[in-house]
Amino acid sequence: MARTNWRSVGHDRLVRLMPDPANCLQTPSRDALGAALTYLLFDRAANVLVVNGGDGTIHHVLNECVRVVERARAATGLALPLPRFLFVNGGGMNMLARVFLSRGHPVRTLGRFMGSIRRSRVGSLRTRDVPLLAVREGEAGPVRLGYIFGSEIVLNALTLYERFGQGYRGLARFIAELAGGYVLNTAIWQQYGHLMDPPTTPLVVDGVAHDAYTAVVATTVPLQLAKGAISAVRRTAAPGEMNVVAVVTTDKAAIIRQLPQLMWGSSAAGVQRLHAVRELRLAGPYSLDGERFDRLAADEPLVVTGSQHVLRGIWLG
Repeated sequence: MARTNWRSVGHDRLVRLMPDPANCLQTPSRDALGAALTYLLFDRAANVLVVNGGDGTIHHVLNECVRVVERARAATGLALPLPRFLFVNGGGMNMLARVFLSRGHPVRTLGRFMGSIRRSRVGSLRTRDVPLLAVREGEAGPVRLGYIFGSEIVLNALTLYERFGQGYRGLARFIAELAGGYVLNTAIWQQYGHLMDPPTTPLVVDGVAHDAYTAVVATTVPLQLAKGAISAVRRTAAPGEMNVVAVVTTDKAAIIRQLPQLMWGSSAAGVQRLHAVRELRLAGPYSLDGERFDRLAADEPLVVTGSQHVLRGIWLG
């Protein structure tokens, strides 16, 4: 990796704030995460991990950290806890930085944290707990942990959102193109409109079946943007549970008209806002913490459940 790209420069600035550079690693790929976390947790005895990145980076670090700790538990027989995490906003979307009030420039966030912990004990750090949900592919497929799950249309919407530039400006353009494209049948709608077609498989929420639906989002954290002006979900779930927003109408015109209500958390026809949900059953590709998992067939089953895994993050409020 070039030492002059912006990620390396940003990493170097964070390293300068740390008392020991040996405690700071920059991984070249996801495949290096296991070795990096093993080194930090067991060779360096780290009890707080600073993660510099967006939701996708956080997703992979959390899953690999759980695997590393569970392997160590199996090998030692000890009840080893997960470390505490400090999430700094070094990537794109970072919903956990909003939850833990650690938004802002990564260097300022880490500097603020380092200045607050001098001569402090780990047990005195202010933390908040966030439960994780679990996604299982098929009956015996891999299980992935995360905090924001989206069905296939959510995955497709993320793809279009990235095409329009990401950020709040990209989000506004995405909504405008979606609404205008449908009404005017624009070239963009003709090219991408099929990505908003509803699934042909059912959605089952805690045993209640919906034979027709358009999209579903399950989350354990609040979904808030623009300082809460956009707030689809306002609460943190309990361990083993999820908050769910399910669009159970398939009328595209109605859905597009109701996009503002969907994003602001207002009531809308054909939209169910559910709390304390324990299980979703559906099929097809999906997104998890903004990462795409699109190799599944449209009829390949998924089971999404609340889990007992809890992530403990440093709260800077």
